Amino acid sequence: MRKEELKEQILGAFSAEEWAAMEEDRVTVPLRAFNRETLLRLRDGDEDFPGEAEDGPVAELREMLERYLAREWADEPLAHKYVVQVCLALAFLYEKPMHAPDAVKYRTLVENGRAKYFCPAREEGAGSLCRFCPTEPMAALEARQEARAAETARQSGETSAAVQRAVFRASFQDAGVIPTGSLRFHKEVRDTCEGNRCRGYGASCACPPAVGSPEECRARVLGFEKLQLFSKAYLLPDSMDFSAVGSAMRDFKECAWALGRQLRPRLSKLLILSNEGCGRCKACTWPEEACRFPEELQPSIEGFGFIVSELAKQAGIPYMNGKDTVTFFGAVLYDENGLISEVE
Repeated sequence: MRKEELKEQILGAFSAEEWAAMEEDRVTVPLRAFNRETLLRLRDGDEDFPGEAEDGPVAELREMLERYLAREWADEPLAHKYVVQVCLALAFLYEKPMHAPDAVKYRTLVENGRAKYFCPAREEGAGSLCRFCPTEPMAALEARQEARAAETARQSGETSAAVQRAVFRASFQDAGVIPTGSLRFHKEVRDTCEGNRCRGYGASCACPPAVGSPEECRARVLGFEKLQLFSKAYLLPDSMDFSAVGSAMRDFKECAWALGRQLRPRLSKLLILSNEGCGRCKACTWPEEACRFPEELQPSIEGFGFIVSELAKQAGIPYMNGKDTVTFFGAVLYDENGLISEVE
């Protein structure tokens, strides 16, 4: 059948009253927020689903889900169709994992505008629902990343490889090493900061002028031997979906803070730069008081005078990752002889 026909079947599985209950978040049976949001997005979004969904696999997934739910969730029969229809939409229309990201902690890589998914819970075999899910085993991603880290060890040293492994464990997608002696600092970037288009100038401990003068920032960077640029790309429903961009930015920040918590006990000294400003506190203490969390403060990478596209080229990692994506960047500064113990 055409995918658009499958979409209409999924939407038609619910009455007008059930759609109204979903809109108002008053469904009387158990319904996960992820499932509710997926169904409402399918109904209200303007996404096109070209191509065909093979009748046999669609019917087989539906039957397997119904048997599983009848066995494992027999006390909530009215909730079953929500699960079934969401799984059909995810597997055959959106081509995304059938679980919420926080349910199985799958990882996503975005390359050339397409997402690849890696799941730690994936099972193989004809009887597994996983064969309908567009994921690969997490081991495939781990092998890919370890090969990258091994090459980094050969080219840049064991500390650089240890930092890179921590970068990958913190869910970042790409990383590359640049000797600090080859970095360029651009006054025009700082001038742009002073223009305050992002509203961070003079309002955040992570942004100029709180991070120091251009000369002070340069001296601080050159006090380290290596800069390891890291990035993470996000696939957006639409390039103008600013809410999705904001969610991606917050996720990047959380990953960068997690990276800092990994690295601080393992390196004799380090500095982590992140995207944009900070966002940890509802209201920043600058300029009246010092930062509330000085150890976790990660200054803006642009605020140090870097052109990020130039850094990406030097590090050998993509600056853009395709249509309807956004890619954020950060950096770890460290010394190659600064590894206290192996990063866990």
